[in-house]
Formats: sequence, C-alpha cells, structure tokens
Amino acid sequence: MIDPKQLAASMLQLLQADPRRYKLFGVYWYFIKALMKRYYTQDNLYLLGDYVDKTVIERMPQEQSLEETLDAAIAEYQHNFAYSLGRDPTDADGEAFTLADQDADL
Repeated sequence: MIDPKQLAASMLQLLQADPRRYKLFGVYWYFIKALMKRYYTQDNLYLLGDYVDKTVIERMPQEQSLEETLDAAIAEYQHNFAYSLGRDPTDADGEAFTLADQDADL
C-alpha cells in the first residue's frame, strides 16, 4: 500500500528539482497537487497555490479508490516521463489536452 505522506514527500523532491515535471502527471496533476497541499505549502514549492483547472479534473477516471488513484497517477507519470517527450498529455480516451497550471507560471 502506498503511503500518501511518503508519496507527497517524494513528489516534493521531484518537483523542487524540476517544477516542469508537474505536466508529466497529466490528468492526475491536480489530484497530486491537492495531496501535496495536505502536507506542504507554497513556501515549500511555489506550484502549490490555489489554481485548479476543473476541465482537467473532469478527465480523471472516476470511481477509483485512493490506492487505485495513487497507482494510476504514478503510472501516468512514469509513462509520460519515458514516452511523452514534451507532447501534450492525453486522457483515458486518448484525447490530447493542454495542462497549464497558472501557479507554475513557467
């Protein structure tokens, strides 16, 4: 079982090293952001502001347990890290979308 607090700590280190990596979470970014905000603030990582894009959240698969969602978010990140090479993320239907968190201001 994945420990959400430990995952948030790992994601914090990962994103502090390169904040642009948030895009690799695809449809799960705002879920990961909310998880991280349970333990950290913008003082830890400037990406942890209050901006949320509901159109991205709506693309996230529904009716998953917390464990399934955490697993899916990790898998999405790993897949995009290995294969996306800067392309726009896609949702479960394969439809590309733009992920642009205003808190990133990149």
